[in-house]
Amino acid sequence: MPDKENDQELIEQVIRSQKYAQLASTLVSRVTKEEAKKHNSPQAIIQSARTRLHQLTGAYLAPKLDYTQWLYKFKSLDPNDRLGLESTSLSMMRLHASTYERLEVLPTFFQTALASISPVKSVLDLACGLNPLSIPWMPLADGFSYYASDVVNPLVHFLRHYFELYRVKGEASILDLSFSIPSQPVQLALLMKTLPLMEQIEHSLSQKILENLNAEHILVTYPLRSLGGRRKGMEETYRSQFDQLVAGRNWKIQEFRFPNEVAYLVTK
Repeated sequence: MPDKENDQELIEQVIRSQKYAQLASTLVSRVTKEEAKKHNSPQAIIQSARTRLHQLTGAYLAPKLDYTQWLYKFKSLDPNDRLGLESTSLSMMRLHASTYERLEVLPTFFQTALASISPVKSVLDLACGLNPLSIPWMPLADGFSYYASDVVNPLVHFLRHYFELYRVKGEASILDLSFSIPSQPVQLALLMKTLPLMEQIEHSLSQKILENLNAEHILVTYPLRSLGGRRKGMEETYRSQFDQLVAGRNWKIQEFRFPNEVAYLVTK
């Protein structure tokens, strides 16, 4: 088993690729150390670690996404140009697989899933990707607060500027859910297609997250198609996983089915 010095050398090799250097260090460290226990050669460890990190994060984002260019586009808009904001947001969300799959139903998605608790006063968006760009379509209260987190540093940096530009009260931060589960109280936590990825990192991590989030409501969603567009029994698999997560708990569950996604509004 590699010692700490060798572990650090392997981690440094993994992040020599800019694609993985931009990720939260805790996630890179965890994945690399886990792969070091499975493989003997350094090259096999590095390749396996990069593959896992790609599956967890890189597969969802367009390669070489130019956050600076997109921020310039948003800054170029008139602050009161609602249609321009929506159009630019939609264009950027096409560059993230998770939000892209939701665009066809975005005008009704959050309005439908959150109708029973709207207007929403505070949101915690975990492993958020580009989902905060969906704010114009969410049933949020005046003066709402929004806290977003992800493991991709340039993405979080972009969201910080986006929040400042549109005077969103809240913050965007780097957070590795496998390392730390936030405890701040909110009305709504969002776990948009997040739990399947958490299970890839650690079995039972989804359960820990649901149990420990200090949220009145949690919107949990699962994809109904693979990134390649195949269904291959995903709905049945994820429905079974979710049923096991909430079994025996006195939580209210509302289910909403959309073309590419199934959503569960959990009320604790």
